[in-house]
Amino acid sequence: MFSVILAAAIAFVVTVSLGSKFIEFLQTKKFGQFVREEGPQTHLIKQGTPTMGGVVMLVGLVAALLVVARLNVATLTTLLLVSVVAGIGLYDDWQKISNRRNEGLSVRYKFLLLTLAVVLADVMALHYVGITQNIVIPGFEKNLVLGPGVVIGVALFSLLMVLVIVGTTNAVNLSDGLDGLAAGAGAISLLVYTAIAFLEREYDLAIICGAMVGAIVGFLWFNSHPAQVFMGDTGSLAIGGVLAAAAILTKTELLLPVIGGIFVLEALSVIIQYGFFKLTKKRVFKMAPIHHHFELSGWEENKVVVRFWIIQFAFAVTGFVLYYFTLYNDAV
Repeated sequence: MFSVILAAAIAFVVTVSLGSKFIEFLQTKKFGQFVREEGPQTHLIKQGTPTMGGVVMLVGLVAALLVVARLNVATLTTLLLVSVVAGIGLYDDWQKISNRRNEGLSVRYKFLLLTLAVVLADVMALHYVGITQNIVIPGFEKNLVLGPGVVIGVALFSLLMVLVIVGTTNAVNLSDGLDGLAAGAGAISLLVYTAIAFLEREYDLAIICGAMVGAIVGFLWFNSHPAQVFMGDTGSLAIGGVLAAAAILTKTELLLPVIGGIFVLEALSVIIQYGFFKLTKKRVFKMAPIHHHFELSGWEENKVVVRFWIIQFAFAVTGFVLYYFTLYNDAV
């Protein structure tokens, strides 16, 4: 437990210490955010706010792990996955800055790159980390074994990895539209996964999750409303990567949609909006993701963020209770 707290503290201090200088660097280089014209008018003032702030968050994470974590296969695999997805996010952010518009990589290209990252994680998880091809179903004593054969089991597990990693990273990315929203919700989710990893005796993973929580809280020092810097895809994909890795390593893939519930709601709102518009040429929400719907309904940005944090906290607690119930059943 001390190592987890120490990792979180180091990540927080490093992120806060480097934050101001990094923001100055981004301002000097004019690495600013480009705001969608069709978005809420209150967001136009954010035009030019430095982005790619997720880089300093990752520096805080790595600094903490260099001091506290053991460099074993599980730790290196998690860091490799997070580095790859964060690298994809960094490239996406760079494309937006270079093209001077709010659109970076195409959806297809980003999905392809994320899928390649999943293939890498799949190979590492199965052959080096020793992840089993079974799914733990909350509330049930027996696990679901992916099968019936080894080949089909590997294929189904690989598909599950795609859904978990690609789905989680994109869901967190969609939630990153208001000051502090994705960061705060991510910290809440990862705090629960820190506890789960600790109870599962996955101490190295607990240190990674704890360090990421510290880095995110340190980033919130600058990202809280009005934000001095945005995390960009670099940060949102990194948070999603750690969440996905935590779910896979603790065999709680089915609990992830509950523990990260606000991210699921954000992603679903986009899917519903897109599908309904394609069919009827009408919109369900004033704007998707759903946080913009509430903004356009008259809620102040801070109110949307805090209320979404509260909802996320409720989801996270529910997920932890379900996990603990399953753990208790297994012990009995």
